[in-house]
Amino acid sequence: MPNSTIVPWIADRILGFFNAARSVDDVLDGTIQDDPSDGPGRTISRTLAARILRTKATLPRRRFTTFEQLDDISGVGPGTIQDLIYSFGTTAAEAFQRAMYDENVIFRENWPLEFFRFTIEDQEEFQQIIQDEVLFRTYVCDRVSELCEAREVGEADTSTMLGEIEKAYIDTYNNSTPAPSYAMALWFYEFDADNWFSWERIQEQTERYINHHMESNNWEMELRMFRGVQQRGIIPIAITPTDLPVMVNWPEQSVAIWFSTLYD
Repeated sequence: MPNSTIVPWIADRILGFFNAARSVDDVLDGTIQDDPSDGPGRTISRTLAARILRTKATLPRRRFTTFEQLDDISGVGPGTIQDLIYSFGTTAAEAFQRAMYDENVIFRENWPLEFFRFTIEDQEEFQQIIQDEVLFRTYVCDRVSELCEAREVGEADTSTMLGEIEKAYIDTYNNSTPAPSYAMALWFYEFDADNWFSWERIQEQTERYINHHMESNNWEMELRMFRGVQQRGIIPIAITPTDLPVMVNWPEQSVAIWFSTLYD
């Protein structure tokens, strides 16, 4: 299967997993799941896992650097590739939202948490938007305006929210430090200081979110917190803090805007 058929960030995550593996048991730790869309089957066998590790040991620096190096190994067929894409193709935002609910950090019944993820396919366009604050602010305004129209937010609330985004101070945190995971966790604390959740558990999940791509490369993710912006009907309003988290994800070339509210 040609490397060009796999989204680059997914290929990087797959290679990062195998590069980190030191034993067959590491490969077979349950991370690789069978893709149910092609019917029941099994994932990588112990024999294939051992073959992959032996091949890796013959490479410069004992690391896979291209997806073709993995794809060329005997036994790595279309079914294997499909399982790998299924296992490693979850976006950072989706993985975070899923973990928050599945691990009962917050409860879906009274604490809706939604993200809207926008991909900018052209790399040069992505970099221009992300690196220019005026362009980035305009991009966020445009996406929020579209969301307000789709969610039938009233004209007055839409205008207020867009005005807040246009004048908001933007705190920026990147994953070269633990700061973004703490800042994202503090956003949840703003909903209810009476502590509806375990601080340790939520900070663990925000750290996993920020570091979603770190195993494959030292990929940058940035949390840009628009201060003084309150969501006004994207989700029916209850307890809602006046900060809007926007995650810039360089490997995925995406921007995720987060909305939430707490029904106390």
